[in-house]
Amino acid sequence: MPYSPQNLRTLLDRQSGIVMPIAGTEPVTAESLLSDDSRQFLAAWKQWRGDRLAPQRAEMDLVSIARLMPKLALLDVFSPERAVFRLAGCDIERLVGMRLMGCNFVAMAAEEQRATRSRLVWQTATWPCGVLSFHALPQPGAARAHHVEVFALPIRPDSAEAPMQVLALASRLPVRQQEQSSKLPLAQTGVTQHFIDIGAGLPA
Repeated sequence: MPYSPQNLRTLLDRQSGIVMPIAGTEPVTAESLLSDDSRQFLAAWKQWRGDRLAPQRAEMDLVSIARLMPKLALLDVFSPERAVFRLAGCDIERLVGMRLMGCNFVAMAAEEQRATRSRLVWQTATWPCGVLSFHALPQPGAARAHHVEVFALPIRPDSAEAPMQVLALASRLPVRQQEQSSKLPLAQTGVTQHFIDIGAGLPA
């Protein structure tokens, strides 16, 4: 049974990457990735960027990770208040039960959460840095929630007029890895959230 828009709002407000790192907590590294899909995504992104901080949009070769396309989302980050879904894979839209293309990810948050989400997306795109998060998403009629690993990395625009982008992969974790994700630091309301240094340091 798909989520209703109201249920989706609850998930996005309280269980979708809005928890900022706690001061003094050690950042995680890429070795903390649990899913093979995220490791493949990271390897491809590193190949695209070469010796630079982040790859340009034209260098993003999605054909090389075609198997992951249903799990990918791409945000155009125009400003701290506007981050629009340019691409949303069918697995992600099936998980949340609605079309995401063209939706503003920041505006989808409740008003009291919007500033936090805005800061998170904007820093990911413009600092830039990677973001690794784990989400426990309750499923209607299911005894066990789905644990989802979301790994996001920045993409530079091809021109000064184009927006920065954030490319994210959402992978369901098998049962054997779910306890592992729940024991990572920063657990709060079903979410763990970590910034990953890609060469520019970490946001304050």
